[in-house]
Amino acid sequence: MRFRTIDQKPNGDEFAKARELIEVRGTGSLSLQDRRVMNVLYANAGPSICDDVDHLIMLAELRGSHKGGERVTDSIRRLMRTLVEVPTKDSQGAPATKLVQILSDSTVTDNENNPQGQVKYSFSRGMRDIIKDSTLWGRVKNAVVFAFTSKYALALYELITARINLKHKWQEEFSVKDFRALLGVPEGKLERAPNLLQRVIQPACLEVNGLADFGVKIEPIRKGGSIRGLVTGFRVSWWRKDVADLQAAYTELKQPKVGRRARLEGRVETAQPIAARLPSPTRQQKIDATVLAMRQAGAPDSDIEDFLSTQRPDQAGA
Repeated sequence: MRFRTIDQKPNGDEFAKARELIEVRGTGSLSLQDRRVMNVLYANAGPSICDDVDHLIMLAELRGSHKGGERVTDSIRRLMRTLVEVPTKDSQGAPATKLVQILSDSTVTDNENNPQGQVKYSFSRGMRDIIKDSTLWGRVKNAVVFAFTSKYALALYELITARINLKHKWQEEFSVKDFRALLGVPEGKLERAPNLLQRVIQPACLEVNGLADFGVKIEPIRKGGSIRGLVTGFRVSWWRKDVADLQAAYTELKQPKVGRRARLEGRVETAQPIAARLPSPTRQQKIDATVLAMRQAGAPDSDIEDFLSTQRPDQAGA
């Protein structure tokens, strides 16, 4: 029996997103806010997401704590105009690409400052068909989604959520072209490998490693030399975090975005002369502190239970 993505129940702040929608191409024109809006619309549709019906959501839910100049209406328009590309097979089994519109008809309250403003929307038929047939997914946490400051970090985060639970697999290789498309890098932009690494990949890894409950490492694959050779692809590795790193991630989720990059890069020094003289916390104290940080960050009970199950003496090597 194969489990379907649409049958997976949301758990608190977390929802299951079809892997086919995580790995779409052609999203280079979408902003970070557009991607957030798409996730909220997806989660809001719930079990009826594959039905030919209109869904309703309050504008305030789509805006969240976003204080920028982008309007929700602008994001809805871009989502309606964007054609995403999904790898598939044609009727004869040959590789093909399915071009799919994300949203169909939508109605948005004109005054976005209206506290009762609404958005009525529906997903396109092609999008519903993709979701309906999906049997692979990633579990996406809204708290993490809204904490990112880069659309590339969000794309990388979702890419790993669809892989972190795979058994016997902890790394994957991508061509440069495909990896750019999966991260949503616009065509014609940042085409030189050093620029792509500096402007897209390294900042994305920094944020994902600082905020997610897993870690990720991306290494360029070179032809003609390990240092100066031509970059032909990227090797992506992932792993589950230990107690200390989980606690740090959930603590950072509660911090303001201002100064986040400096904190994640370790450029913020905090003087703790008294604490430095205190005895080191025990393993149980570290576990308890991590659970407290997870609860304060709004982590679902299933995450906390999964974390605790990995800390049992017979599983943690204690």
